[in-house]
Amino acid sequence: MVSTDDIVSQYTHNNRFIKELKSFYRLNDEYFKVDTELKYDGDAVSIEYSGVMGNARIGRKQSFLEKRYNSKLCYIPSERNLVSAIQNVDKTYKATERDVFFNFLYEWDEAKGPYTSEHPFRLAATGGFSYVNKSGADVLVREDGSETPAFYASSGMQSVMPMDVMTNYITGCVGENASLSMRDRNEISKADNDSLRRLVYQSAQLFIEEPEQNLYPESQKMVIMSIVRSLKKALGNGSEQSLAVVTTHSPYVMSVVNVLLYGSVVAGRGLKQDVVSDDCILPPCSISGYYIDGEGVFQSILDTEVPMLSGNHLDGVSDWVEDSISRLNEKLFEK
Repeated sequence: MVSTDDIVSQYTHNNRFIKELKSFYRLNDEYFKVDTELKYDGDAVSIEYSGVMGNARIGRKQSFLEKRYNSKLCYIPSERNLVSAIQNVDKTYKATERDVFFNFLYEWDEAKGPYTSEHPFRLAATGGFSYVNKSGADVLVREDGSETPAFYASSGMQSVMPMDVMTNYITGCVGENASLSMRDRNEISKADNDSLRRLVYQSAQLFIEEPEQNLYPESQKMVIMSIVRSLKKALGNGSEQSLAVVTTHSPYVMSVVNVLLYGSVVAGRGLKQDVVSDDCILPPCSISGYYIDGEGVFQSILDTEVPMLSGNHLDGVSDWVEDSISRLNEKLFEK
């Protein structure tokens, strides 16, 4: 959308926008109705779609030429463990259309390249494992040097490995040369200095499904802190805001975010603290949380006075447990 003019034209005709949206995220027709409306309002472009319209409207804003920039994007799906769980998945996975997992496989092949035996990557999980790419094979290395192919690793390690490596790689691209076509490069070389920002990635945008997948609470904590550390590095290397959108069902993830949020508040007031390391301190205003209720409505769960994210919506069991134990105790100890 921030590239050549013909791209916008291609996605505003022949229902291509909605067709590719459904194909990429594997959504069938039941997800869309006549009264369905989608609206996106970005820095440089706006996108509107409704079931009545059919074709999407894509508009470039007046400040388009000055505002547009390149951001390194990555969607990390919950199916990421299939990268390890299925041998040669890149060769055996066949998709009739380019979908989200098919796309992740291509991005994974790019991301794992730099992490060789000479440059291993320490994974954010208990056990002291590092990731190494050995001629395309994914290998986990223990602190004593012993190696295990990722195919034979635990489900937790198979889940955390591609997520942690991908997060580190994507955020590390901020400030580096962007991947551009020759046509884009030629266009930029003829433009003014503002457009030169497109030659370098100015931000990273991560969308991560269920980071807690198959992990003990301690490893969940390590994963969230690793994501924040990577994000903070990206924020320091680009001219635009980087972000991580994380979906979770885990109260442990919520609790870790709350500790980091509270640490940021303390640090923001100039108070000394040794609870949260500096590389995990983000501006308090940069953290938000939402809950989607049964009607599909987003509700903010950030208590600005405390400030903390409320995990009550994630915990539908504690009240039941407390009530059940109390009633069972009455039966057990009744006279």
